Amino acid sequence: MRYHLSVMVLVLFFFPTFLFAETSVSGRVVFEGVPPTSITYETKSNRAVCGDVKEVRPLILGDRGGVANAVVSIVGVQRQSAPAPLEGLLDQVKCEFVPHVQILPVGSTLSITSSDPILHNTHGVYEDGTTAFNVPVPVTGMKVPKRITKPGVVKIRCDAGHTWMNAYVVGVDHPDYALTDENGYFKIDRVPPGTYKIEIWHEWLGIHREPITVGEAREPVSIVLKTRSETKST
Repeated sequence: MRYHLSVMVLVLFFFPTFLFAETSVSGRVVFEGVPPTSITYETKSNRAVCGDVKEVRPLILGDRGGVANAVVSIVGVQRQSAPAPLEGLLDQVKCEFVPHVQILPVGSTLSITSSDPILHNTHGVYEDGTTAFNVPVPVTGMKVPKRITKPGVVKIRCDAGHTWMNAYVVGVDHPDYALTDENGYFKIDRVPPGTYKIEIWHEWLGIHREPITVGEAREPVSIVLKTRSETKST
């Protein structure tokens, strides 16, 4: 009995943030300010599939200014293992990428496909300008698998004349991430107590960081973003 008690004391001493102490970090990302105007493209070809015009919104806002498609990460959490790979899918529907933003752990497979009966060319580029993948998709329903080999943002475009088409795949090497929904809400599970940084990435707003303290009873987080020049990074 004394032996088991000693072992328990040692465990609690050396591992104070044991699994039972982990908690969820949830909240909302909102925008304050004047949003960017939409960009309208007149299609030059494949109008039967694409339509006559396409509207691109750099910032999609939901209820009460909630920011959709923002990647939220907790930075600085010490983990002993990387997240398990996932199976991602990138479709092309009526000359738009679906989904617009997705997050995949490093090692995941992204299956590139198309629901359109026309030629698309899916070209993914890292932030440093190097190519992640460059995949022609000429046949409806075909799937081309591509692995996510490193963390970072991959911007995707169509090189087959559909210049308005864009999407993003964000590679991560940690499990502490979430994508905001259409109203800006997010939730990240199983975060151990500690003081970290919460990071927000958005295609138009850029990167925003601020301190966050995670405890056993974590109140919802409210992250307020402004225009790119006013958004702070600490």
